[in-house]
Amino acid sequence: MTTELEDVQEAALSSREALEVRARSDGFAIRVEAALEHELKLDSLDKSGLTLMSVHEANENQPQEAVVWVPDGSVPTLLRKIDQFTQDTPSGKPKNNELIANIEHIEQATLASLWQERTPLPTSTTPVWWELWLEPALSTTDPVDTLRHLSAAHGWTMLPLTMSIGDYQVAQVRTTLQGISAILRTNACPSEIRKPTFVEEFHSHEMRELQREFAVDLAQRLHPAARDAPVITLLDTGVDQEHPLLRTVLVGAHSVMHREDGSDNAGHGTKMAGLAVFGDLDGLLSAAGPVQLDHHLESVKILPRTSPGIPRPFGEVTATAVATAETASPEQPRKRVFAMAVTVESGAGVNGTDGTATLWSAAVDALAAGTDITVTPDRIDLLGTPDPSLSRLLIISAGNVRDHHATQLIDPNGGATYLDLCDTSSIEDPAHAWNALTVGAHTELDHVPTTADFTGFRAVAAPGLLSPFSRTSVLFRDAAALKPDIVMEGGNLLVDADRKVVTGHETVSLTTTARSHLGQLFTTIDATSAATAQAARLAALACARYPNLRPETIRGLLVHEAQWTDAMIDGVYNGNGTRKIGAGQLARTVLRRYGWGVPSQERVLSSTASAVTMIVQGSLKPFTRSEDKQIRLGELKLHELPWPREQLLDLDATEVRLRVTLSYFIEPNPGRRGMLGQHTYASHRLRFTLKAPYETVEAFETRIAQAAQAEDDSRTSVRSFDADRNWLVGPTNRDRGCLHADIWRGTARELADCGVLAVYPAGGW
Repeated sequence: MTTELEDVQEAALSSREALEVRARSDGFAIRVEAALEHELKLDSLDKSGLTLMSVHEANENQPQEAVVWVPDGSVPTLLRKIDQFTQDTPSGKPKNNELIANIEHIEQATLASLWQERTPLPTSTTPVWWELWLEPALSTTDPVDTLRHLSAAHGWTMLPLTMSIGDYQVAQVRTTLQGISAILRTNACPSEIRKPTFVEEFHSHEMRELQREFAVDLAQRLHPAARDAPVITLLDTGVDQEHPLLRTVLVGAHSVMHREDGSDNAGHGTKMAGLAVFGDLDGLLSAAGPVQLDHHLESVKILPRTSPGIPRPFGEVTATAVATAETASPEQPRKRVFAMAVTVESGAGVNGTDGTATLWSAAVDALAAGTDITVTPDRIDLLGTPDPSLSRLLIISAGNVRDHHATQLIDPNGGATYLDLCDTSSIEDPAHAWNALTVGAHTELDHVPTTADFTGFRAVAAPGLLSPFSRTSVLFRDAAALKPDIVMEGGNLLVDADRKVVTGHETVSLTTTARSHLGQLFTTIDATSAATAQAARLAALACARYPNLRPETIRGLLVHEAQWTDAMIDGVYNGNGTRKIGAGQLARTVLRRYGWGVPSQERVLSSTASAVTMIVQGSLKPFTRSEDKQIRLGELKLHELPWPREQLLDLDATEVRLRVTLSYFIEPNPGRRGMLGQHTYASHRLRFTLKAPYETVEAFETRIAQAAQAEDDSRTSVRSFDADRNWLVGPTNRDRGCLHADIWRGTARELADCGVLAVYPAGGW
């Protein structure tokens, strides 16, 4: 092992001699391979001058491996630790045992070591785009400056904007495999290499025409919202600013696309706008009387009219769009709900499809947490400690199942099999972002047209079930966040009797505004775009009703007031109301399909009017530093349940239910260094639990402390307690991501004896 390290150092020093002085690094990257069926001591590979760059977890074909940056000055220390492994400590163990024992090989890091995608490393001699995650702390000089110099010198294409997020500076470069290999020898050596996702042309659905007089009539009945009312900010293809129904509600139409204004490219943004402002227009168009609006509309174009000459990463575009909206009218600060029904099409081996963070999803998480945005000509930074008072609500679609085939939706006997297709179609980037409110689609629409053209057709999804368009997180790894969070109406599909034709139709879609350049004012919309627009509208209405609620609270409120339809939970309960499937299966087949169900406007807007609903906006300090400089878990908060104990005791054995929703935003740590300890994705995590009947408060606090210290991300099975048996989902399955909900069920007397709910931290970086 000593020889291996010395050989790597010699090769690194030799390769530097051909470089310009400005590009020379003062260290080198090594690949450390674990012994078979053993794990590396990652914490030890991130100290004594070493920096852990990334980690590839073990699988059935290869052991765990890590990429580590070794500064020149740290080589003697590492060599000494390897040599000391042959000596024993007083306890009889080899010195530096935890660090050295499980290391099988050390070799020079290669492109394959740094490649983070599950798809193979590109090997073509043709230039391709690469996403480089640079850590400025690894070099005494600016790696971005070096990368720009190398790009200019070698004729590579480098995007003009880089993006700072967490400890990283992310850049995109177009070059060959040989070119990217040369970067590894310089002080611009990346910690990770990924495949970038870029903004591309967006295609809209067909539009249909309705009568102009309907639009004129409704426009005359509109009463705009107050000047300081909340605003929905759509990040999409732009909006038709001259549409008679949108003119009075639109407070801004911006664009982050070079040399393009805020007009709608393809119609999708205008479709989203109508539904976000009015909901399904069918009812309003046929009704009479005034229509009072409670929120405004704003649009930022993030999708170009045609494919751009120089591509732009979605993470940068999204951050720029948010900054554009927030700085457009500084004299009129607004409470915003950001809505984005734009996702990157997923597929086998594409990053993010298992719930792993990407640049785009991490940017969404940073924006939601209140990270400041700084835009300069050559970079956009998401840096600094998030400001909770500046947190943002971002509502994002789960992504759509595309290219349906009738035989995938209905079996030969007429049974619906489309759920298998939805379950194997993973939620798309960036909808797996922890801090986002992710919206899937269900449907209640199953009406088949009565025209001769549709004789023998049937609706694919039965009322109350998942829309055939909606993706799920059933295939996500267990530690990934539970997504979607809620579902809203997304329409249905129709299939003919021979299973040869699958089609949509206006009868199984929602009516909304259309781009009016062809004289059409109305069209239909479906899928998760429709669901996202409706969720944004509901969130804006909640912001108007409850102006003091923070974005994370609004997100939690929509989840708390969501309900599963009977069809969604068919087979979950026995006749006596007890759960007949395991909590893990419930999480996979219900939560990872439907989230917590469908929130209604009535429930959301009447929530705080009910005496048995308690909304607590609080704060706690998740970590403290002890006198010995160790980081320890901080405070917990105890909340007394809102029901009078005497009334619960009077109800005695009557069954009661308690629903708890905990919503908070985390600061992301998007690097691939592993998911444990200081390299976990979330800056902090919170949990809730209920005191058991007859358990003292002191014993309760002791139990919480033990559970909090023991929990360590996905590899730790949360110890169960008798007090957990009444929960529907339970702590093992509900504590994924940073939006947790569960339902406690028991007798009124049991709940009276519980009495106290605790919210407490459980670690992070």
